Formats: sequence, C-alpha cells, structure tokens
Amino acid sequence: MVVIIITTPSFLLPNITSVTREMSLIVGAIVAAFTFFEYGGTNPGFVDFRFAPPFNRFRIAILAAQVVAISLTCRVAVTGSTGLDSVIGQAVSWSSFPYSPVAFALSKIDPQSTVGMQELLRNVFSVSFVVATALAVGFSFLLWIFRWPAGRATFNIWANLPTFAPADIDKTEQRLKRDGFINVVLAVSLLYLIPFTFPYFTQAIGVGLLNDQHTLVWFSALWAFLPALLFVRGTSIYKIGTILGRAVKSR
Repeated sequence: MVVIIITTPSFLLPNITSVTREMSLIVGAIVAAFTFFEYGGTNPGFVDFRFAPPFNRFRIAILAAQVVAISLTCRVAVTGSTGLDSVIGQAVSWSSFPYSPVAFALSKIDPQSTVGMQELLRNVFSVSFVVATALAVGFSFLLWIFRWPAGRATFNIWANLPTFAPADIDKTEQRLKRDGFINVVLAVSLLYLIPFTFPYFTQAIGVGLLNDQHTLVWFSALWAFLPALLFVRGTSIYKIGTILGRAVKSR
C-alpha cells in the first residue's frame, strides 16, 4: 500500500519521465521497508497505536485520498478535462472563508507566478485542505463514538504510545488529556506555521520548485497531512485519557 501511494502521482500525472517514476519506486521501496520492519517487530517502535487498529489505516487513508485528489487536480489543469471542474470549484469555495489557511499559504508562495499557475496553486491547496480536514474530522469522530480501542481490557498504553513517558504514573490520565489537547491545537496552528517555511524552500531549491507538478503534489499534500495527522492523534490520545479516567473511577 505504501509503494502504491508514493508512486501514484508519477503514474497519474501527464508528462512524467521514466526517471521520476523510477525514483518514486525507489523512495516507495525504502518507506515500505521501514513500514514492514516496524510492523513486523514484536516490540514498540516509532509508530503510535501500532496495536490498536484501525488508527494507522485511517492515517494512511487520508494521505492516499490527498495524493489521488491532488494528482487528478493537476491532471485536469494539463488535459483540460471538465469532468472534475465542479468538484474542484466546490473545494475552492469551501476553503474560501475569512482567515483561510489556504489563502494564508498562497500568500507565502512566490507572487510572480503566472495567472494559470496561481489558479493551479489555489485549486491544489484547496483540494488538499478540504480532503485532509474532512477525513481527519470524520475519522476522529468514528474513533470517538465507536468502541475504539476494541480490546480495552488488554490495551497497553506504553506499547501503543512509545514516545509517551509521564513523569508521574498517577498523573497519566491528566498528561494524556493535556497532550491530546496540545496535539489538536498544534494541528490547527501548523496550517499557518508551515507556510512560513515556503520561502526558505524556494530559496534553497529554486523559484521554480512548484512548477513541477510532481513536487507540487507532495508539497501541498504534506502541508495539510501533517496537521491532519496531529488532529487524529490528539483526539485519540484524549479519548485514551478519558477511558483511563473512567476505569480508575470505577474501581
């Protein structure tokens, strides 16, 4: 699945060279190897909630949906197909509100872009934002209302949250809820903080960074995916803290 997601843009986008496709396969193989060894091990690693599905499936589903949607948006700009125009227009409409993260992100990109490029950037960032936000909120809602994690009696906090290390065991519930809240706040903040790095990327790599559609797909996808990732993680951690608190009170 990881290989398919990473290589999808290179096969959906038009005018992609064979070298780009080969590089995508290499990167996909590296990430897939990391995923294989991470899930193949019996001990906790770096991935949160590895023993509490479908948390990680939801996270990868968000990235997959973003990559496909953004790739198709870029493809429409080249081929001139009108089949998705209404959907893209709706995404632009939904993301056009006061203090919109999309508008703020676009304001940090090189203003010397052509009119056609500015329209493509607006469409791509709008689609990325709408897809990531809708799925993050939807998946968080599902994780919250259903009996997740399913095996609550055998749920191991330390195995599923390997980076979580409270100083005081008695304050685990408080720490979990606090960390969950911080993750949600940070998720919203990142939508506005990440664009501050855009000028540094364009200076380091070149002003034509976003002229390459393959780069644009991942650039815009990661901008919205990282906050979505933190949002789902934050709501999940907060729920674990709530479940722990109820278990302690019921004793």
